[in-house]
Amino acid sequence: MVKVDVLPKDYLGKIPVIFQGGEGLIHVKKIDVKLTRADGSVQTATIGTKKGDQVELDGTRGEGSLRGPVDRIEVWVSMDNGVTYKTNDELREYRTRD
Repeated sequence: MVKVDVLPKDYLGKIPVIFQGGEGLIHVKKIDVKLTRADGSVQTATIGTKKGDQVELDGTRGEGSLRGPVDRIEVWVSMDNGVTYKTNDELREYRTRD
């Protein structure tokens, strides 16, 4: 199966999502990403099908050193046989200063 990495939010609230490839890479036709922010708003994006392709989503930010709201990221990979797999369903919290 292929792998998609959802990285932690950066200090601006951006969430990088990177396609890492894997077995079955040649059969991937489309990679869709959905960000559901803490306020319920939604952002969608499509990642390219080459290893290393990525997209950055605009997550929710915190206030200063306070923890921010949690955002949900879902990733679906569509294959050339018509099957779509949900590969990621992750929560990302705004990073804090330690």
